[in-house]
Amino acid sequence: MKATRTLRGLVAGAVVFGAVVFGAVASVQPAMSRADTGTVLRFPASDSNIGVSTLELVDHDRDDPWTPGRARSIPVTVTYPAGFAAGGTRSLPVVLFSPGFYVPRTLYTVAAEDLASRGYVVISMDHTGEALATVFPDGRVVTAQITDPYSADTQKKALDTRVEDARFVIDTVESLSRGDDPDGIGRLLPDGLPAAVDPDRIGMFGHSIGGATTTQVLLDDPRVDAGVNADGALLYANTASPIVSQDPGTPLLSVLNSRHAESPEGRERFWGQYFATPRSWSKVYALRDTGHFSFTDAEHYVPQAIPDPPGMDVPAGFSLGTAPRQEVVDTTNDLVAGMFDRFLKGDPAPELDDAGSRYPLVFEVR
Repeated sequence: MKATRTLRGLVAGAVVFGAVVFGAVASVQPAMSRADTGTVLRFPASDSNIGVSTLELVDHDRDDPWTPGRARSIPVTVTYPAGFAAGGTRSLPVVLFSPGFYVPRTLYTVAAEDLASRGYVVISMDHTGEALATVFPDGRVVTAQITDPYSADTQKKALDTRVEDARFVIDTVESLSRGDDPDGIGRLLPDGLPAAVDPDRIGMFGHSIGGATTTQVLLDDPRVDAGVNADGALLYANTASPIVSQDPGTPLLSVLNSRHAESPEGRERFWGQYFATPRSWSKVYALRDTGHFSFTDAEHYVPQAIPDPPGMDVPAGFSLGTAPRQEVVDTTNDLVAGMFDRFLKGDPAPELDDAGSRYPLVFEVR
């Protein structure tokens, strides 16, 4: 319980941090250059400008499982390369992002902006009612509606809801690309962006339960062409995920923290069967001396000199570890981008085949 309380405290701080630093209540932010200007975060080092819009997506055909009687509504942040080619060229692949349990999408801003700077439209979702605080574009805040967060029923409900959220976002992408916009959300996007998006090139990645969500979406929705699981246990509630014994036929990269990768319990519960199942394309890499929160913006803004808080050294590895912070961020971003470069853009991305020889922190898990 102590570790759980510590985790909640860290995430609560992250909610405040995300709202203050990233302007979570703004409905639209203009395209901007993310040069180093002395802010808390060093944003992607790229000559490309990026733009950011926040939208509220309402699924009028689905009841909210956490707040019955209301249509399901989720806020998303759309991060895109500002220099995209307009005119219906379908030049931009789309990548969905799903955050960790209790964690807001704003705690993964560095990853989203890095990927957008490389030529992707990144749609980061919050899963309303599950995060400690979900901030909508109009400033409305919905707190967590969960009373028994780690029960099997809640974990299953959360994962099922996340999968449906992701599929609804893909439906919305397809609708906007066709010119359909019944809720008028297109006006919050820059002119030409819906027409520049390629709905036939869609990827997804996620952290923790967001990674598990990604693996389930790969099984459930053939519209997703590639996935990245960032340190997600392959669990469905308290049992092994179906992907452990099924090949979705869709490429999947998993990037784990070293404690997760070396856990005998994890290998016994799901990784052993995962590796024993024939797969079309799969790689599992781990980063030495990292922790579960190494795949969030905390890895970027918490200085190396600050040790992990007491109580974070738990089997799941909620710590940041001791690996050099910027090297962890850069290595993770390169692997995620390489995955989508190969399977959404058709680029070679040789770093995917032998990442251990290219990145000192990486070792392959088999």
